[in-house]
This record gives sequence, structure tokens and C-alpha cells, in this order.
Amino acid sequence: MTKLDKAQTTPNAKIISQERVFDGYHKLDVVKVQPRSLKHGGWAEPMEREVMMVKDIAVVLLYIPETDEVLLNQQFRVGALIAGVEDPFLFECAAGAVDEGEKPEAAARREAFEETGCDITDIEYIGTAYSSPGCMAEQFFLYVGRIAKAEMGIYGHEEEGEEIKTHLLPWKHVRDMLDKGAIANITAGYVLQWFARNHERIRNQWLNK
Repeated sequence: MTKLDKAQTTPNAKIISQERVFDGYHKLDVVKVQPRSLKHGGWAEPMEREVMMVKDIAVVLLYIPETDEVLLNQQFRVGALIAGVEDPFLFECAAGAVDEGEKPEAAARREAFEETGCDITDIEYIGTAYSSPGCMAEQFFLYVGRIAKAEMGIYGHEEEGEEIKTHLLPWKHVRDMLDKGAIANITAGYVLQWFARNHERIRNQWLNK
């Protein structure tokens, strides 16, 4: 089932028309939609929007409970450069697209290995989030995953121009980075804020297994 198929089934909004106007690395559709009104509960006036059609994304924070360390990726992001960020090499969690027919948790495990060389032993689902739902059909499935060890280095697919540098850092240091605004990637910030509230529970749970 595609994202459009799922959108057409909701009782809260209906797709009137959809046209693909750009079909490159990313895909752009012009969508005419009619949502329910928050004022009166009936149908609101139809609206037309350009929507970037993006695959679902699995995001996983990698954590070693024995040493209380977190593994973060650092990667160049062209969007941050265009937005005016002085240093567009952002700190992030391991993440990547969910392939057709693949479960999000399986994608999280696969992406963790591809981007960091780490195998996830335990995993906990955090939730689902949307980065820019006003203009992007991008859904994030968020996890925290336990790893036994990590080798810092450069990972990623060369054919895709990826250079992903991994950083194994004490959790207290990552928490300070978060407090100082050094984590600008929105999904990494979301996951790390959740982890800050659940850190002791997760660590004790995994150490006592």
C-alpha cells in the first residue's frame, strides 16, 4: 500500500487529485486535498499543495549500556548548507529508507550495520514522527538499539557519495551537546530527548538481561 493509498482511506481528509511534476532523486507531486474542518466538523475548502514524496525512514540511536556510550554519525547535509549553516556536517543517528516490503525495525537494523558496522542485539521502538508534514510525505520510525561494541571510522556507500563518520561518545557528553544546541538534526534531537527521559530505565533493563 502506497502513502497515497493510505491517505485515501482516512475519514479525516480525502485526496481529490494528484499529479507528479518532478521525478528525480526526489519526487514532487501537486496534490489537491480536502480535510475535515476543525471549526465545524464538516469538510473544509479544498487546498492544493506541492508535496515531496519520500520513502519511510527508520532511525535508530545506538547505545552501549555497559560503558554508557552513544554512537553518533556525522555527515554532510546539502539542505543545511543551503539554509546557511556554517558547518553542514550534522550529528545524527543511524538512519535510512525502509525498502519496499521491509519492516521498519529490519530497516533500522540494516541501516545501523551499513552506516556504523554495528549489530543491534536489543531494540526498543520509540514512536513515529514527521519532520516537515506541511510539504513532505516523510514518516520516521524511531528506535533505540543496543550494541556491544563500535569501531569508529568512515562508513557509507561510496557509489551514493556517502561519507559517514562515527563518534563513540559518553552519554553525558551527548546530553551536553543536546543542551547546547549542537544536535541540529531534528530526528536525532527527538530521539535523544526521549532517551534522556528514559536513559536509566533502558540502561538498567539491558544490563539486567
